[in-house]
Amino acid sequence: MNPAASLVLTLGLLLTPLLHAQDSLPSPTSEAATRPVMNLSVRGAEQLAEPSHPQITVTRAASGEGLDVAIQSGPAAFPGVSFTSPLVVYDLSGTGYVEARLTNTGSQIISATLRLDNAGGKGSCAGVVYLKPGESGTARAYYASPSKGSDPVNPAQISRILLFVGKNEKVARSFRIESILAGGNPGDRAPTNPDLVRTKPKAGILFGTAVPFDGEKQLVARAGAKAEAAADKPLDIAFTGQPAQNILVRPVRGFWDLGSFLQVTVRVKNTGSAPAALSVQLTSRGGVSDFGLPDKPIAPGATADLVIPFIPKTPFEILSDPEQEQLEHKKSWGVKETPGARFTSHQTTGVILQPVNHAKPSTFQIVAINAGMPAPVPPPAWLGQRPPVAGDWVKTFEDNFDGPALNTEVWNVYAANWWDKRVGFSKDNVLLGDGFARLRIEKRAGHHNDDPNERATEFATGWLDSYGKWTQRYGYYEVRVKMPAVPSMFPAFWLMPERGPSSWPKHQRTDTKDGGMEFDVFEGQSMWGPYRTTFGTHWDSYVKYHKSAGTSMHYNLPDKDGFLTIGMLWTPGHVSVYSQGRKGGSWDSPRVGSVQSYLIFDLLPGGFEYDPLDPATLPADLVIDYVRVWQRKDLATSDDGPKSLQ
Repeated sequence: MNPAASLVLTLGLLLTPLLHAQDSLPSPTSEAATRPVMNLSVRGAEQLAEPSHPQITVTRAASGEGLDVAIQSGPAAFPGVSFTSPLVVYDLSGTGYVEARLTNTGSQIISATLRLDNAGGKGSCAGVVYLKPGESGTARAYYASPSKGSDPVNPAQISRILLFVGKNEKVARSFRIESILAGGNPGDRAPTNPDLVRTKPKAGILFGTAVPFDGEKQLVARAGAKAEAAADKPLDIAFTGQPAQNILVRPVRGFWDLGSFLQVTVRVKNTGSAPAALSVQLTSRGGVSDFGLPDKPIAPGATADLVIPFIPKTPFEILSDPEQEQLEHKKSWGVKETPGARFTSHQTTGVILQPVNHAKPSTFQIVAINAGMPAPVPPPAWLGQRPPVAGDWVKTFEDNFDGPALNTEVWNVYAANWWDKRVGFSKDNVLLGDGFARLRIEKRAGHHNDDPNERATEFATGWLDSYGKWTQRYGYYEVRVKMPAVPSMFPAFWLMPERGPSSWPKHQRTDTKDGGMEFDVFEGQSMWGPYRTTFGTHWDSYVKYHKSAGTSMHYNLPDKDGFLTIGMLWTPGHVSVYSQGRKGGSWDSPRVGSVQSYLIFDLLPGGFEYDPLDPATLPADLVIDYVRVWQRKDLATSDDGPKSLQ
């Protein structure tokens, strides 16, 4: 078919269902019925779907109903198809969502995403469906439920509809697009899955006489264990001496959100006739916590408090070959399995009670289960004064933000924003006072980087980096910060490579391949609460060859003022993270970064797990007390330090 005829056919197929849109759409208050967005049954409909990569082919289904999409194995990151035209927009006014009805025609499980975009990146939303081979299902995208870093979609101005699956270089996949339909009413949002609802327990009480308890819904006794709960009474539990017995105490529905706490205490009484010990542990969507155990068996009639820590007793360890480990255990992010290494406190699914000695019968009463905070721990004398390990160290960088103005010989306040296009960086959102620097995010219209020639933004935030002004290879890096608590906050302190001649473009100087590495000393997600952060490493660039390792379950004990003191030790072949002077975890590998790096602080909305941004909760601050860096003398180079002196 010649290009002109193809264009006429494409426009005709696109416009036919849209020309009559106002006659067929339901009123906003009616029960909504779906209607086709485009006609996929007519001859030539396959030309509407534009493959995103040469490894993708689109054909008309043999039945004539729908389109078959075949994806050969290959490097495409998000292979799929898009429906778009420079001359046409989809006017779906009066509806609330678009849904794609799909069938997995391949031999592999697929995760298929439907995404809707407005022109110019002004709005985007998405929906996902997981399909086993041969299974059919629906991916639905609601206009009022925007994608990460985007505004709600204007249904009258949809410029592009995309359908894609995840990357898989080794396996071919295929699916059939049965139909693409619009439905719902304006303002509809994605329904909340009640099994994913997070409930913050009042005063941290999970079980006790002060809170209602539904034994039928909240108790699970396994392998012959017994549990009995009466209203306003302690929980009586019994183990008969059989293996694998335990009892689960769980929420009525969904998760307990324990992000505001760092431990759970189970008060237990031994109601048996012999000394006995009970082990307690938390379960979560991510994994189990560390254990809470008594120091010694509990005497008959005695009561003990068993404390379950969120901070694991064993520091995490990134395996020497995290890439291979990730292939085998996709959720591990290269971290060795140890007690508590996967526990996600904001998604706690229950408390496991089990005897330490399964061979002997025992009975207990659970008097109370409460979430709380550990007692304050005096920091080690070295904290804030020197690195945590021996060596001939010299302090090479310190900013306590005590002056009246930002030190612009060290810090930049402008940079590219690759994360959230709603937000612009502004010098007015880096505030100094009372010995702190505050990166403040607020709802304030402006332009990115305070430049009227850059894109208009509806939110402003602060940014600090030392690119082109200060770098160091290796050393100990320590910050004292207080996290924001409002929804959708994504604060971070991280290092990026900077090497090569100044004439190189920034993307080349900051590439993480060839010894370069992104070090995420901390990343927070306010959805997790103020004490849990990520410690991560990324290398070999960010697209086809990107690799990473670390943990998103790094729990930090705050000081008496609510600040977290987090440090990173970086030496040849080694990197480790510290919190309030305690080693949280480490990685020893020849691939640990070996390139000069610069410092970055930021505060963005969203992230990789977040609640929706609520402008009514803003402004919010990442408060920075200090950043201090040390260098071991034998590791120092002439490239370390301020660039103005080199």
